[in-house]
Amino acid sequence: MNHTRWKLARERKTAEGYVEPPEVIAEREQIRLAHELGQLVYDRRTALGLAQAALGERLGLTADEVEAIEVGGMLPITADLLVRLAVALDVSVDLHVVSDGGNTVGFGDHAA
Repeated sequence: MNHTRWKLARERKTAEGYVEPPEVIAEREQIRLAHELGQLVYDRRTALGLAQAALGERLGLTADEVEAIEVGGMLPITADLLVRLAVALDVSVDLHVVSDGGNTVGFGDHAA
């Protein structure tokens, strides 16, 4: 069986001329960004040798809430959360937001 011909329902609808509403596109982008942030948090936490509970203490959150961040389930991403993550993980947080949805989030070295 050739699976390369399979298409997502969204791809089929798009081919038929369906256009997603702007709020759906924005929500999809928010979810993508949350997953990207979650991977960054996980990578930095493990590089520091911290358990989820230890990071949670630094953030004032539970281990379950840290896990939710790491799997991309902490929505919406707020400025407060980004500031708290920067302090707890000793990084700078770089958020690049553009109108076409090519948003990015990244961690940099902590500025002295």
